[in-house]
Amino acid sequence: MIKNPRTYSSDKELVAVCLEGNQQAWNELVARYQRLVYSIPRRYGLSTSDADDVFQNVFTIVLKRLGSLQNRESLAAWLITITARETSHLAARRRPTQELDERMEDGADLPPDQVQQWERQHIVWQALEQLGNPCRELLTALFLDPAPASYVQIAHKLKIPVGSIGPTRARCFKKLETILVALGYSQN
Repeated sequence: MIKNPRTYSSDKELVAVCLEGNQQAWNELVARYQRLVYSIPRRYGLSTSDADDVFQNVFTIVLKRLGSLQNRESLAAWLITITARETSHLAARRRPTQELDERMEDGADLPPDQVQQWERQHIVWQALEQLGNPCRELLTALFLDPAPASYVQIAHKLKIPVGSIGPTRARCFKKLETILVALGYSQN
């Protein structure tokens, strides 16, 4: 994954600088949305290789059509729509040898609640990236690691006392909440 410090506070600002031809801004756009774009074809059952193809196709389309994006604040929704369509197109070409998850119909728009859920998940991942360590490591270990670990295991892994996990978790949630609010996260 591309790692980039976040230098543009809003998608609107990021898109504007990308349209000026700034390579650093383009790198940040890709870094900011790579997890979101890559996750969609994987959720619909495409292989890693096919998800890589969708990823490349999506960012090629974005590079060509970024100037046509009318509401620059809805960059995430636009990327989700492009990615879903590219996933559907690739799956249709591969259909004789590979089945796509039946939840996605060819050419169909994604349900708005699905787009909204993916946008929220993306914002949470962005916030975790901004949160930094040790909070990011702790919250990931507690809630996102595929293999749940005990407090003792987490404390050992993070080299912190077991008794500090609860209070540290509370402080980390407060920091995460502040970042989420700044990123425009809304539960509505």
